[in-house]
Amino acid sequence: MGCKSIKSIGQPSEENSTTTGSDTNVTTPPAQGSQAKPGTTPVSYAQQGKVMLVDQSLGFCVVDFMFVAKMPPAEQRYFVYRGNQQVGEIVTTSQTDETFLVADINKGDIREGDSVRPE
Repeated sequence: MGCKSIKSIGQPSEENSTTTGSDTNVTTPPAQGSQAKPGTTPVSYAQQGKVMLVDQSLGFCVVDFMFVAKMPPAEQRYFVYRGNQQVGEIVTTSQTDETFLVADINKGDIREGDSVRPE
């Protein structure tokens, strides 16, 4: 049988949109030379993250934006939610490490596990 039985190796994926375990939709740009489907807009930066670490004494938190194509820019305002209730507000910094981003806490009682959204 061998490797030739797997026909999809080296072939581009047909699907442009994926859903991750953190309910974050990430749209990849269309292949070079092709056009995006009508009615779809590629995501320019992360839409949702999760608070992984909080340091209240220094006023910052670390947010995980795993499974995103591009990290949010510095000075971007996000709101922090616990369940459906808004509990705080943060502003992103330029400090990043691939999937993690450091954000300054503006206000609120932010805890590990809280959701971060731009709404």
